[in-house]
Amino acid sequence: MVGYTHAVHAPTALLAPVAIVACACAGADTARPATPVPPARHVVLLSLDGFGADRHRDNLRQGVYTDPEGVAAFAGAYVVERAIPVDPALTAPSHASIATGAFPSATGIVANAFKLPGAPIGQETSGFEAPWGVESLWQAFRRQGKRVGMLGFPGRDGMAPSRTADFGMPFVSTPFAGARMLTFAASRFTMVALPPGWTSDSPARRATFAVDLSGQDIPTAATFTLTALDTTDDGVTDYDTLVVDDDADLTNGVLARVRAGEWFPLRLRAPHPDGGSRAVGGWCLLQALPADLDGVTIYRGGFYATEAYPRAFREALEAAAGFWPGPPDDRAVARREAGREGITAPEMLVQMRRFSEYFTACAKTAIERERFDLLLLYQPIVDEVEHRFLLVDPRQPNYTPARAAAARAVVTEAFRAGDRAVGELARALDLTRDALVVVSDHGMAPVWESVQINQLLQDAGLADAEKVGGRWRVAPSSRMVADAGGGCAHLYVNLEGRERGGVVGPADMAGIVQAAAMALARAQVDGSNLVETIIPREGLAAVGLDAPASGDLVVFFHPGFAANPGIAAPGAPWHAPAESNGRHGYLAAHPEMAAIWLARGAGVPHRRVAQESLTQVAAFVSRLAGVEPPLQARAWAP
Repeated sequence: MVGYTHAVHAPTALLAPVAIVACACAGADTARPATPVPPARHVVLLSLDGFGADRHRDNLRQGVYTDPEGVAAFAGAYVVERAIPVDPALTAPSHASIATGAFPSATGIVANAFKLPGAPIGQETSGFEAPWGVESLWQAFRRQGKRVGMLGFPGRDGMAPSRTADFGMPFVSTPFAGARMLTFAASRFTMVALPPGWTSDSPARRATFAVDLSGQDIPTAATFTLTALDTTDDGVTDYDTLVVDDDADLTNGVLARVRAGEWFPLRLRAPHPDGGSRAVGGWCLLQALPADLDGVTIYRGGFYATEAYPRAFREALEAAAGFWPGPPDDRAVARREAGREGITAPEMLVQMRRFSEYFTACAKTAIERERFDLLLLYQPIVDEVEHRFLLVDPRQPNYTPARAAAARAVVTEAFRAGDRAVGELARALDLTRDALVVVSDHGMAPVWESVQINQLLQDAGLADAEKVGGRWRVAPSSRMVADAGGGCAHLYVNLEGRERGGVVGPADMAGIVQAAAMALARAQVDGSNLVETIIPREGLAAVGLDAPASGDLVVFFHPGFAANPGIAAPGAPWHAPAESNGRHGYLAAHPEMAAIWLARGAGVPHRRVAQESLTQVAAFVSRLAGVEPPLQARAWAP
């Protein structure tokens, strides 16, 4: 039965998970620990996105982790068996609460995407870009004269003083060129003469191609060459090697020499807005190299650059780790699984390891060369992988026992990558003087059905659709609109006097809210309710979500159902088999949403705790460093 309070009469029960969180919120206070602890020289806080407590516990039992200094090494130190995220258990709200010690009601980050008060229909704000309403760890540390660095930590991009540390590396989401597949016919390769020192047992042939680029101070295109060589003296014209370069001169150095199945970088130098220069590049895979060159196939990864501040730190990161490699390309995997051009799961694992190793190399560089009291780090590897490969439930569209076993092996490798990252950090620190804290922001649940919630509202007569530029969107005439992601949705009444262009009078607002709640409460797929809990605005304080950006209704779905804000033509289906396999954003009290919280090193108590809230991490980290926590942080009791 769906839980709902204050607006609909049936059903009416508010579920136990909400009550649990309500108690947690009511117990919040700002008392400071009374027992002094010698401060650690350095405190490093690493967030492993999506590193769920349940899977971590299974991995420990099964001996999955192999690094002697990795996550298993925390067993005798500080271990929270189930760290509870805030509601909803999404990346942006959770990281805001980890870093401030406050609930979304105070941080203002209520989802990964939401509508700000007064914004017109269709205009959403990213939870990773919106300002936080309370003091953060880095602000508290710097207020007390401490030095802070942040590498990739969500929402902190150096674009404003409140989003800036003493040194940092923002998370890069937008490539200068998106990934694509390249296929070359034999006719693209023309015969060329090789310079002295270069040999080929068949006449060398060369193809040229361009990469279109877009970005500040970036050239509009870059040209690269592929020179095909035959390295087998067998009397047959058959090519087995490509020499990759950024010009036609092989005597001044080349970018790579590759065979089929090997990865290689494409890169160029470009000016940087900070006055220096930067490497811009993409990692590519030579998938096929036919002997006759007809059908040479390359997966060309997205082009990125390392972004960091100040300039000297950025240049040090680039020298140590190279250009930003980009995340694992799960969309290319999905295309391959659908029988189109893309990459395989093992090929995506190479991307995953490279991304993790890049973050680790940057972190080690910061530890080695920078002066800091607090260093906040981030790795999204497990989250990236589980969205595609959490295949564990027979109700999932692609489930078979064989596919599930293969997918589990991929997920295991992602957890092992996190384990290796932790081990590398532990070895880079002196844990007799430094402290290492490892958390995650949420776990992950399997999904099998996707719900277009604005389409459902359209069926209920509450939303309108319009087609603009060939794509459907929610029309400004709608009486209600939803922003949704994973297991949670915020529903906003298009209220006159509050929203720009609002169409619902204040006297009609309660009726709109009730109609939406009843439509959602009755919605089913194959006889199963979609919605677990519906909370009106006046009930949001109980779950720490009473922020100005929260919806007039906040809806939590049952795990297995994933919400998105899509809308289509009137009468189109509002649900379909899920395209991804793992999602989060459900009520944080669900076991699948539980996160990890581990610590070892200087000043860390040796204790195993059954459960704590992630809102207590900020006070815990502050205590290890011997500073006052952020002003509104919940206390952590030693």
